[in-house]
Amino acid sequence: METLIPLWKSHERSFHGNRYVYPVLSRRAGGISVGINLNPDKGCNFDCVYCQVDRTPAGMEGIEPVHRMVETGKLMEELGTLQKSVQEGDLFQKPPFEAVPVPLRRMADIAFSGDGEPTMVPEFPDILKAVAGFRNLTPGLFTVPIRIITNGTGLFKTRLRVSVRDILFLEQPRPRDGSTPAKEVFDEIWFKLDAADPASFSRIDRSAQTFDRYQKSVLETLRDLPVTLQTMVLDIRDPDNPFCPEGLWAEAMRDWVTTLQKEGARIRQWHLYTVARTPPSPEILAVSSERLGHLADFFRQSVSCPIAIFP
Repeated sequence: METLIPLWKSHERSFHGNRYVYPVLSRRAGGISVGINLNPDKGCNFDCVYCQVDRTPAGMEGIEPVHRMVETGKLMEELGTLQKSVQEGDLFQKPPFEAVPVPLRRMADIAFSGDGEPTMVPEFPDILKAVAGFRNLTPGLFTVPIRIITNGTGLFKTRLRVSVRDILFLEQPRPRDGSTPAKEVFDEIWFKLDAADPASFSRIDRSAQTFDRYQKSVLETLRDLPVTLQTMVLDIRDPDNPFCPEGLWAEAMRDWVTTLQKEGARIRQWHLYTVARTPPSPEILAVSSERLGHLADFFRQSVSCPIAIFP
């Protein structure tokens, strides 16, 4: 297990000169996650305090600050090459992936996860359709889910939600090729939900949106789309204004998720995870596995969906 920690902590977006596609060993996906980064410009409408993407002046050196249209052909070429490398085992012949245990040497998902918010990219629906078509028509990929890892804001638009529902298999299993196991595998939306009150939202997610508007949009979106919630649990080491998740934050999260469920939100699971990769801000700290477990137990008293922790 200890030998995997450096791989779990390393989510480099650069891989063999690729612009968009990269592999990581994902603790939550349980294998190699093939990431798609639609935001090489590091563009995001949130400025999360824990984000490992360095948007300081030093971190933005050499980065084009203006969104450049995603080159779909190049992205698909990179995806096809990396998919073959994983399936044929070439990826595991060189560092750092030679340390990956054999049971994890599999393509666990194709994840829209990069240096910014993928659903805010104008080309996102067309690229999602192209990636889904590649997955659906490529032998050996029938049981590989597509995951959108998102702060959800692009999905606040009805038109985009309709596109996602039409393209992905969110509520019914994908067609089988006759050789795949009977287990049903669905595509997923991993929807960020880090705060349930205005003060925490302002401090953790640091979005320009008002919290009232955000709350209403979250409920509308989660009524329309099935999601897995993902919540970052952290400490902020600030002598003047420290933050820890136990207490008011936990109570607000419990109450909001419970209310969301009562009002028709379609929450399949809830992932509680903590800081795995060092953010630019040194005051942001991970919480222990024990504390994550206690928070999960606290939430389970009121929340009906399955809860998993990822220390």
